[in-house]
Amino acid sequence: MTGPFRRRGDRIEIRLAEHEIQFLSQLPRLLETVGAVSGDPAADRLDVPAYLDDPEAEEEYRRWIRGELDEARAADRSAFVELVEAAQTGTSASEPEAEAFLRVLAEARLVLAARMGIEVEDDYEGLAEPDAAVLDYLGALQTLLIRELSA
Repeated sequence: MTGPFRRRGDRIEIRLAEHEIQFLSQLPRLLETVGAVSGDPAADRLDVPAYLDDPEAEEEYRRWIRGELDEARAADRSAFVELVEAAQTGTSASEPEAEAFLRVLAEARLVLAARMGIEVEDDYEGLAEPDAAVLDYLGALQTLLIRELSA
């Protein structure tokens, strides 16, 4: 297997090293720390307004979508936890489970980037090496998983 993901028919095999499992198992807890919008740059990054110039429409949208979005994120994180726990010996994910895994990676990367102060592409160049390495690792996992999902 090249990389941690490999398509086998309609499933995606996942196999992670122990150090990857230790790191990835922290991501759902990281996402739980996202605070209120405007109080945490990560919250602002995850809750981008749908209606920029219409506060009333935005409020209505949030009222209708908030519960559904929270439920979907909780389900994604639950699937992610189960897959990470099983990935040391190797596990197999359905496409919807693999897509949930991908969404959690994306959310975590957005949260970390926001908290690291990345607003524009050039901000990445000023990151400390360990911070850049974390974002690069998550980005590489996203790329590898997208390739397998697209195969």
